[in-house]
Amino acid sequence: MARKFSYFMNWLNGILAPLCGAWMMASALVSLPLSWNDWMPLSIYDPFPFHDVFFTSHFWPGLALLLVNGVPNIIALAVKSRGNESAWIAWCAIAGIMLLIWTITELVLIPNGLSIIYFILGALQLVAALRMKKQL
Repeated sequence: MARKFSYFMNWLNGILAPLCGAWMMASALVSLPLSWNDWMPLSIYDPFPFHDVFFTSHFWPGLALLLVNGVPNIIALAVKSRGNESAWIAWCAIAGIMLLIWTITELVLIPNGLSIIYFILGALQLVAALRMKKQL
């Protein structure tokens, strides 16, 4: 079950984080029919340090989402496809830790229900990776 859950999380965040991150960045650069700006005001970032530097648009948060949550899961999928089980497990753990750091930051600065769900998923992803490591 730990393997299936980890694989699911790799696919979920490996797809959603880059898509949402790219959408956020595109919303900052061009006018879109359905823009991130339409449903998430920039004032949501006001509690963040340096919000007047890095949060004047959704570009930097979108890039961070892509890098922090998307890339580790994409790397995990890539090493799994090559059959490197121990590297996959390590990247699953890294992805879980990164998701936990991301959601803890959000929960401290801009509490929201979605972050609670993703915090739980990140914790489960890390626990699943640690369980798989134990079984190696």
